[in-house]
Amino acid sequence: MEQKNIDFKRLKKSMFISVIIAMLLFAGLSIYSDINQLRRVFVTFNYRYIPIILLLAPLNYLLRFVKWSYYLKLIGVNITIKDNFLIFISGLSMTITPGKIGEFFKSYLLKEKANLPISSSAPLVMVERITDGFSMLILASLGILSYKHGLEVFLFVLVCMVAFIVIIQFSSIVYFFLDLLHRIPILKRFKSDFENFYRHAHMLLKPKPLSYAISIGVVSWFFEGLVIYFTIKAMGLTFTLLASIFVVSFSSIVGAISMMPGGLLAAEGSILGLLIMMDLPRDVAVATTLITRFSTLWLGVLIGFIGLIILQRSFDNKN
Repeated sequence: MEQKNIDFKRLKKSMFISVIIAMLLFAGLSIYSDINQLRRVFVTFNYRYIPIILLLAPLNYLLRFVKWSYYLKLIGVNITIKDNFLIFISGLSMTITPGKIGEFFKSYLLKEKANLPISSSAPLVMVERITDGFSMLILASLGILSYKHGLEVFLFVLVCMVAFIVIIQFSSIVYFFLDLLHRIPILKRFKSDFENFYRHAHMLLKPKPLSYAISIGVVSWFFEGLVIYFTIKAMGLTFTLLASIFVVSFSSIVGAISMMPGGLLAAEGSILGLLIMMDLPRDVAVATTLITRFSTLWLGVLIGFIGLIILQRSFDNKN
């Protein structure tokens, strides 16, 4: 099998653009908060909570890896645990792409490492995102009922996702549209790929695997929801667990549908707005937003790039 190098130039360019946006965002939030007040918040911060805060997102990743491995087993992929884990964490570096669409890079890696056609693995990546979305909707629903905020966004995303899954289950409808696509000359040669994609998506979205994946997702994203809870606790203030889970899950949904790289601007704006709406001081809200996004986004990106570097070396060693 021909081995190809990972295109680090393109990845670095994507990373660079996202970092620039993040730096501008950090500067804007600092000005909004008053940088002196923000500095006082970090000076009084109880740094004994840092290990807990930084551990929560990796716990999420670990459980999502269990879900990912379950899906691979379901579609009959034969791959070593080491390669499987490296491919999964490498995908974390792609969360800074619009709508996390770059996570389909994992399909390329599976093709290189397990000789799995992209049309077979791409549905797995798609279903990953769908089940994560459902898990966050479940977590967010508790806060929406309590705080009466975000119901329109919640219903819009829920209806779209349910409609998509229902349509996938009706093979006759899907194959009707696939037949129409196959009549287009430029798409005709992709007939087998489209059908293979659909077969795997249909299998992964059946009630049993769907329920299992969503259940794992609820637990895994619950850990990320604790980030705000412990961050505010480290600042000497109290914040309910329900509010923390709601803010993280709802802002993640907003960030995802915004299609911004890593949900930048949209997720930060949602977190900050919700925290202020819940009567947190502006400087505390800004500091919490910055810590939360580092823990739930940039830490994962860093872990992902480490995974990519290790994979690149394994490719080089085989050449």
